[in-house]
Amino acid sequence: MVKGKVVNLHPTSSRFFRMGIKHYEKGEIDIAIERLKRALELDSKNIEIKFNLAGLLAQIGDFENSNRLLQELAHDNPEFYDSLFGLGCNFFEMGKLREAKHFLKRYLQLSNNMEFKEAAEDLLDFIETQQEFEKEQKEMEKLTKLLERGNFLLENGRYGDAIKYFKMILSKDNTIFAARNNLSLAYFYMGEIEKAIQEAKKVLEVDKYNVYANCNLAFFYSTAGKTKELRKQLKIILELKTYDNKDRIKVLDTLIKLNQHDAIVERAAELFEITKEPYFKHIQAIALYNTKRYIKAKKIWMELKKKFDMPEIRIDYFIKKVENVIKTFKKDTVDYFETGYTGSSQLEEKEFKNQLQKHINFYFSQTFEENSNRIMDIIQQNVLLSEEDKNGIYKLLNALPLEKQRLNLTAIAAVVYYVYTKHFAKRKVKQKDIARQFGISQTVFSKWFKEFRELLLGEET
Repeated sequence: MVKGKVVNLHPTSSRFFRMGIKHYEKGEIDIAIERLKRALELDSKNIEIKFNLAGLLAQIGDFENSNRLLQELAHDNPEFYDSLFGLGCNFFEMGKLREAKHFLKRYLQLSNNMEFKEAAEDLLDFIETQQEFEKEQKEMEKLTKLLERGNFLLENGRYGDAIKYFKMILSKDNTIFAARNNLSLAYFYMGEIEKAIQEAKKVLEVDKYNVYANCNLAFFYSTAGKTKELRKQLKIILELKTYDNKDRIKVLDTLIKLNQHDAIVERAAELFEITKEPYFKHIQAIALYNTKRYIKAKKIWMELKKKFDMPEIRIDYFIKKVENVIKTFKKDTVDYFETGYTGSSQLEEKEFKNQLQKHINFYFSQTFEENSNRIMDIIQQNVLLSEEDKNGIYKLLNALPLEKQRLNLTAIAAVVYYVYTKHFAKRKVKQKDIARQFGISQTVFSKWFKEFRELLLGEET
């Protein structure tokens, strides 16, 4: 709203205008609107009255009448470019981004008014980023549906059909590693192991540390009897840095399939410490048993029996098994997904394995505190913070659902720092500059800003 004196007003309209300004300053917007309407009735051509009234109508959400006044201004006073800025803001609030972009661009091309220029640039920047993001998002939604369909076909043994879907995805975006990893699995299940190996290698050419491609490749080499390549690939897997629990599970699962008992002991113990999930402790005990460390295995099973309720597994069966080996020195091994129920069918064993996987999936998400601290670390890697800044940022982080899975912590760090800097510390920053500083695209920034802006800004959104 433009404040100040109005030049060359009709005396009566001037009085109503001043009254309207005073009511606005008191927060009495409805009364202010009535006073400005009265002033406009008395001086219908006055630019200042019309522009201010349009601004107040926009504040209460009456965009139809606000736009009508602004369009009259643009038509009758073509050199009063602020009306273009007002129209751009209104259409943005109405969600009509194409129209908003049109008027903001015209405003920036024609106006030299510095009062609204930076705001117009920021809003235009946001709109263009949002449009780009929405376009990419629609395309990604299409590809996600194709991936889901391909995965369904893969899981149901329709490998040839699944391959068609994965290839379709990769023809549109060859950086979707999930599609290529599953394509390699489809080839493997069809017996085309060399093709499976080549597809896994294509992932690793782009993403050297991709956990799924590395693990799949090790399994492919094992099946193909390529001992030398398998040894090399196992070394790579054991040296991979895994931060996500799903990645840790994938590594552990691969080690189990390849009977790498010594490595399993360490990995299962690590996952138990992270998740407190007793099934990992059970897996550790089996690995110890299979490497003839019977006393340690028995100790773990005794602790599990005492502290945890695990109805899917007969712990007594394993305790008896290890006691029998200790007594008789008779060599034996245990499968990692044995339930302890004799006579179980293969179908029952498979279902148990699926239930186990679902059960441990519950523990995949990082805790709120862990993610909050990691985000703060990311911010401090990119900018220098005072103690006041840190406290302010931690307050913002407390408003976010950081216990969720699949969070882009770098993007969230950029968004939180931007919101704190601009809206709380009141320092001038631009979204595109912050995105660049944190090493992410404007599209990614926009996605997470849209996701969390209401939580971070509340009414300011």
